[in-house]
Amino acid sequence: MSAESAPVADAIHTQRFDVRTLRVLRYAVGSSIAMAVALGFDWQLSFLTPVLALSFLASPAPRPSLQQGGVFVLTIAVACLVGLWLSRFLLPYPLVYLPLTFLLLFRLFLAKAGGKAPMLITWLLIALLVIPMLAMQSPDLADLVAAGIVVGACVTIALVWIVDLVLPLPIENPAAASAPSAAPSAPAPGRGELYATAMMTTLVVFPVLTLFYTLQWSGAMLVLVFVALLSSQPGFAKSYKAGAGLVLGNSIGGAAAILFYELLVLVPEFVFLVLLTLLTGMLFGARLFSGKPTAPLYGMAYSTVLLVIGSTTSSSGDAGAKVYTRILQILCAVVYVVTAFGTIERFRREREA
Repeated sequence: MSAESAPVADAIHTQRFDVRTLRVLRYAVGSSIAMAVALGFDWQLSFLTPVLALSFLASPAPRPSLQQGGVFVLTIAVACLVGLWLSRFLLPYPLVYLPLTFLLLFRLFLAKAGGKAPMLITWLLIALLVIPMLAMQSPDLADLVAAGIVVGACVTIALVWIVDLVLPLPIENPAAASAPSAAPSAPAPGRGELYATAMMTTLVVFPVLTLFYTLQWSGAMLVLVFVALLSSQPGFAKSYKAGAGLVLGNSIGGAAAILFYELLVLVPEFVFLVLLTLLTGMLFGARLFSGKPTAPLYGMAYSTVLLVIGSTTSSSGDAGAKVYTRILQILCAVVYVVTAFGTIERFRREREA
């Protein structure tokens, strides 16, 4: 390297370090604020808001505009209305409800496979799956959950705006953007591949939905939600080998959640919970934005921590027992998703052979 190029390289390295540090701060501060708001106000399914907000906070994309935020919330509100409509009119008729839900799931997963608004589709999946299942237990509860999902969407968008105003990401330096470390963009998948991915994902989620519907398992709703969230990212679970990372990431998150809860038992204060969330976000965020091959594992792990702690501390009862129950439910969902994707992929290869 020449003497003239050395200062340029140092400047690029310094800028990358600063941007990485800023992203870690945004990730940790945003998630701790989301946790504070969700547990402080404690509306229906509020514990999902910090988890879903992580997708915005981890992305280098600019914050959504006012119009985009409005469309985002409006679309989710319409999806909740569709979920309520299914609950009121079609839920008692399984031969109508189940095939229609299958088609809706396939359409959502097809859009997700094509890279269209992944965060929006995640919220739509939750609305489509959760609202009808809870309506079997209580129509009034389904109404509250639908309203809670819309509130969670509003809080998420507001949070992203606030974090971006307080900790804005700088415009990337063109020299840094063209650095050799930038990975080349992958070719867009063909239409046949998109349909195959969407059908595979639907075939993984739909049996769980059918089981919950048939047996009316509203108490273990977290399993259904987590199966849908994990299945919408099939890149992690197309084979048993790749699925091992999924299991490892959520196992790390489960162990961290246990440690988080035990510390919270020692200091059962709301402020301590928020500060502990901030510290945990800093630790996991530093590894998530490290650029290492194992970085995605820590994003999954931190999501598991927030989901377990949020779903247990926001409800009454024996929180200690619920922590272990939630972790067991999540691990069951992970093992099912990995096994189901691996089995379907193996079956496809045998047919193509």
